[in-house]
Amino acid sequence: MTPGQLLDRLLPRWRARLGAGDSPEYVDGFIRRNRDALEGLVAQVLLRRRAEAGDTPDTAEEFAAYDPVVAREREHDARPDRVVLERLMQQIDADLRAGYREQLILVNFGLEYVETRAEAIVLRTHGWDAVPLQLDRPALAVIADRTTVALRDSFGRMAIHPDRRGTLNRLHTDMFKVEAKVQHLSEELNLPRDTKERLGALATALWKRARAAAAHRDPGSTV
Repeated sequence: MTPGQLLDRLLPRWRARLGAGDSPEYVDGFIRRNRDALEGLVAQVLLRRRAEAGDTPDTAEEFAAYDPVVAREREHDARPDRVVLERLMQQIDADLRAGYREQLILVNFGLEYVETRAEAIVLRTHGWDAVPLQLDRPALAVIADRTTVALRDSFGRMAIHPDRRGTLNRLHTDMFKVEAKVQHLSEELNLPRDTKERLGALATALWKRARAAAAHRDPGSTV
């Protein structure tokens, strides 16, 4: 749906909320004069909504929409593990109340975020500013110059900012190594994740292992 189409759907609701003092002629004139600005506002809302869902960005505008989301998620990621885990469990509970299947949420959302956060911990040892994003579909963002320059989505696809394409080739290699490392750490733990409680135990253990691996990694070696 384009911004113009969405605006046309929203305008009747907006008109219905206006007071009786605003004549239809005045409202129509206001919309005509400010149509471009109104469509611009709607476009910003759509971009932010896509970012909150974890949709894969392509254009510079879509990457920019991730910047405030990344700033928020960076603050959450910096909190103690127990606080991060509590937030994750709150979202899992909300999804279960909404009627989603438990195993679907535990694997496609819960486990995905747990592993994404572990990957961010290890990826930072390769010199990347990595931030795990707890979104509708968890993702991993890479930041440079306070701007989102890359995003690995929940399907494992890496999107690169159009201004940075061809300049972040090492990121693909490092990401592959980090993903393999985290999977190895998870297999070593061999912990079940079929309930919230077990997923929580796995998260705590995996994040601890990831930090240990990061602390002992030689910057000149492979993961």
